[in-house]
Amino acid sequence: MSINGTVGDLVTPLADYPNVRDDATLRDVFATLKEKYDSAEQFRSVLVLDGQGRLVGVLGLRDLLFALLPDYLHHRPTHMEGAADDVESLAPLWQEDCAEQCRKAAGMAVAAHARPVAATVAAAEPLVRAVYLFATLDTHILPVVENGRVAGVLRLVDVMAEVGKAVLHE
Repeated sequence: MSINGTVGDLVTPLADYPNVRDDATLRDVFATLKEKYDSAEQFRSVLVLDGQGRLVGVLGLRDLLFALLPDYLHHRPTHMEGAADDVESLAPLWQEDCAEQCRKAAGMAVAAHARPVAATVAAAEPLVRAVYLFATLDTHILPVVENGRVAGVLRLVDVMAEVGKAVLHE
């Protein structure tokens, strides 16, 4: 394989990548990730799909943590009494309710927290297009879509391994 190949040469099949339906809860997402963490592979995101296998969005690890935060830590206020608008200083207040917030989050709908995907690719596309997308977008995965449905995921780590081989090749 080389960076002159296609996306399909490096795709992780959908069956091997964490994914949930858009009607799932955050508890379902955490359970899916735990199952994958207990295997040899660790993933940093979960794809969210509708009932027909079409891409709805993605939930990264930071998205999951953000979903656990109480409302008063979600947004930076435009004005607050005191010397500075320091929302971070409010984080210790959350310590008392953290366990309760986690229990509450377990029942939250995934769809409310999924974020749009930056870009998708097709298996037949040149791998160099994916290299370009990874270099210019803030993402570590590119869903591979065929006929409107997700077939798998191209991961930045897999692409970097190929790029590394090309750079180190003598």
